[in-house]
Amino acid sequence: NLTGRLAEPYTPEYWVRHVREAVRFADGVRTLHELGVTTFAEIGPGGVLSGMAQGCADGIVTVPVLRADRPEPRAVVTALAELHAHGASPDWQALFPGARRVDLPTYAFQ
Repeated sequence: NLTGRLAEPYTPEYWVRHVREAVRFADGVRTLHELGVTTFAEIGPGGVLSGMAQGCADGIVTVPVLRADRPEPRAVVTALAELHAHGASPDWQALFPGARRVDLPTYAFQ
């Protein structure tokens, strides 16, 4: 994120500058937040950017998908569940073909 704004157009020159110059990560998160983005999923090898993003704007949710201490399938499903708990609508049928939603009891049960 070279400018902190949406990148247009995606030219080779932009990407060369992006690799060589400092990025404006916090400005980029704030720009997205101003555009209505409130939930961020970090697709990467850890959760460093998720932690950094939390300090950039109030009222955002950040979810790292991959975690070094968990097997990838478990980490991805856990991240999807967390995103769902914060209002995202994953395509559960794509992940669990044939599954269906059921109502849970509203009382304590054994």
